[in-house]
Amino acid sequence: MSFRQTSRLTSLSAIALIAVLSACSTSKPEPEPAPALPVTPGMNLTAMMRLCPQAMLDDDDTFNRVYSPAGAEKPENLVYQTSLTDFSRACTVAPTQDGLLVQLSVAGRLVGGPKARPGVYKVPVRVEVVSGSTALYDQVITKEVTLPADGLSTQFLFEASNIPVPVTAGENTRVRVGIAK
Repeated sequence: MSFRQTSRLTSLSAIALIAVLSACSTSKPEPEPAPALPVTPGMNLTAMMRLCPQAMLDDDDTFNRVYSPAGAEKPENLVYQTSLTDFSRACTVAPTQDGLLVQLSVAGRLVGGPKARPGVYKVPVRVEVVSGSTALYDQVITKEVTLPADGLSTQFLFEASNIPVPVTAGENTRVRVGIAK
């Protein structure tokens, strides 16, 4: 017998042995799959994410300067400037199940100018829910920001909760955020 024939017989013997051992398996049968959970009325997560409107910063209103006296727009009269940079949003189903509630968080920065003093400044932030050119919600919320004595610059987080969006809102519905002027 040649080497080639011997290795072929050895391979066939190994395959036959594996087949015999697998036929004599003592493993338990797989358990029956659990029955499916009943479907409950309401909105599922996938549908809610499709209906949750996109958020966007209003490019024209993400930056604002405040001067003293008002209208004297010269660098030496600048009290502070604010800007909005990043945002996130999440939606939940309204308790009445007739719409969504949006929770919104927006990062901002307040930088003092030559006329700034340490203390609390009020930044008016406009939150709108718009569908095309129709405003479904429009609110100006004042965010109080404390300007520290050291550096005269600070970051802040603006948060708005329970912003209503009707389920009938279309695909072009957006949550728009900017600094009210």
